[in-house]
Amino acid sequence: MNDGNTRGETQVVVTVNGPGEVACWLYPLAHELKRRIPGVRICVAVVPCVFSSGAEADVLKTLSYVDAYCTIEETMKFIKWNKVPEGFRKKAPGFMLHLGGDSMFTIMLAKRLGIPALAYVERPLAFQFLFDRVFYSDFEKIDGLKESDKHKIVGEMMVDAALLRCPDRSAAARGKPVVGLYPSSRMYLTKYVLPYYAAAAEKVARKMPEVEWVISKSDFVDRDFLRNLPEVEEGRPLEGVDLEWRREGDREFMVTPDGLSLEVLSPAQVAPRVNLALTVPGSNTAELATLGVPMILTLPTYKHEIAPLPGIAGHLGRLPVIGWRMKRFLAKQVLKRMKFLSHPNRRADRMVIPELIGELDAQDLADAIEEALNSDTTALVKELKAVMGPPGATSRLVSELENFLAETGRQHEIAPAH
Repeated sequence: MNDGNTRGETQVVVTVNGPGEVACWLYPLAHELKRRIPGVRICVAVVPCVFSSGAEADVLKTLSYVDAYCTIEETMKFIKWNKVPEGFRKKAPGFMLHLGGDSMFTIMLAKRLGIPALAYVERPLAFQFLFDRVFYSDFEKIDGLKESDKHKIVGEMMVDAALLRCPDRSAAARGKPVVGLYPSSRMYLTKYVLPYYAAAAEKVARKMPEVEWVISKSDFVDRDFLRNLPEVEEGRPLEGVDLEWRREGDREFMVTPDGLSLEVLSPAQVAPRVNLALTVPGSNTAELATLGVPMILTLPTYKHEIAPLPGIAGHLGRLPVIGWRMKRFLAKQVLKRMKFLSHPNRRADRMVIPELIGELDAQDLADAIEEALNSDTTALVKELKAVMGPPGATSRLVSELENFLAETGRQHEIAPAH
């Protein structure tokens, strides 16, 4: 991306660390910034994180609303050696906005660029005192939080992202029941979860052949990966079936050994149609709940060591010989401490949607799917929407950002830089 901005244009530099921050926070934020601030340039820095899919930079380069981006390697070169990434400007009018990753990366990048640091977060940050403003999603209730000019609750941008991506779900009320498979935005999980979902789908299809099945292919999962999905290994703990890629005209499918076709579509194509979703923990659960989509969360626990963990726990897994054992133990401890895993359940602090966790087999999931499809979900749909709350967080956040820009602009006029 070319650096075509003039020095007077506003530059917003955003840090992201994983699929959720890009798809559910950057997406609505960038659209609202572009709509409200003429000529604003949005630059995105990917920072190191155990929750990364590895495909963040590849996705960012396809987004029309991103004017410049830098990979993890380029971010670290800038922090360590002051090598400015292409398209980024030092001391341009604007600010740094932390959306994800270690907060110190955001602070160091802001220092390099000579701009103030702000943040949008779910919970208080480490080194929070170094940020000029901190805005909260209100996902987690924070004891002792007193709102002020520097600390404000603006709401959940994932709600806006869901409605921006899927403004109309009337198609879900027509025709055959449709089940959407959301096997993860990380390929190392997809290779286990998708064959498992397909095995359960086969079992349901034998009893309920009228059900249609679609796969929500995340932008962070490479199409070639699905075309060459590894075969299910003999004796692997998590049940699954092999899937064959097929193309029919302009439609793409993954086909099970029973001949059941699972159409491969984008998340924006799947969300308007589905009556039920199967998903792993993550931001998908927030978007689906916002749209009122009944869902079943699954977390098979056969391979704790492949689960991403924050902080030092995530890096211990890289140690030779004992690393994976240490990470497996720590992952089990983290799971024990978490009461709920899905966004709607965590927000409501009760079981709104079923969470299947443990050493699962395909029949466990098939039974849950059949029960959900045979249930009246009218009340659940309303409850999911109510739990996630109304839209408008992105608009409120951008209003706060505009106020900050106006304030810093006045300060600059009073004491211009030399």
